[in-house]
Amino acid sequence: MKRTAFLASLLGALSLSAGGALAQPPGPPPGPHHGPPPEMRLQHDLQNLGLSGDQETKVQAILDGAKTQREQMRPQMEAAFDQMHTLLKADPPDEAAIMQQADKIGQLKTEEHKTMLHTLLAVRAELTPEQRQQLEAMKKHHRPPWKHRHPGPQDD
Repeated sequence: MKRTAFLASLLGALSLSAGGALAQPPGPPPGPHHGPPPEMRLQHDLQNLGLSGDQETKVQAILDGAKTQREQMRPQMEAAFDQMHTLLKADPPDEAAIMQQADKIGQLKTEEHKTMLHTLLAVRAELTPEQRQQLEAMKKHHRPPWKHRHPGPQDD
């Protein structure tokens, strides 16, 4: 009986999260804390770095390419959430199929995150060391004070 209650609550939670993801307006999805997506924050911060004309051209090309990639990935993500929603509505739900679909969504989200990281690294490669320091300072300024930080190599 406990397993049935657990599965019912899990299905409800997944249904809400899948429904919420599908109800979002077009455009880049919000960032992890429902604020502007990382790409928009990056673009805003880059405007305050005083990039040279050459840097602006190169960085804009990188950002445009990333936008194209995101737009190509979006239908896959929407289809995966649509499929999850369908699986969750089944009576009785197929737990194995739901877990398999959760893995598929996880893989797509990982791919999306890797794309964002590739973009960030490509943009950073176009910046001077001073601009990278400024960008890092801006990033720290955006971080909510309550957010738990994991120490990284630069925090030694």
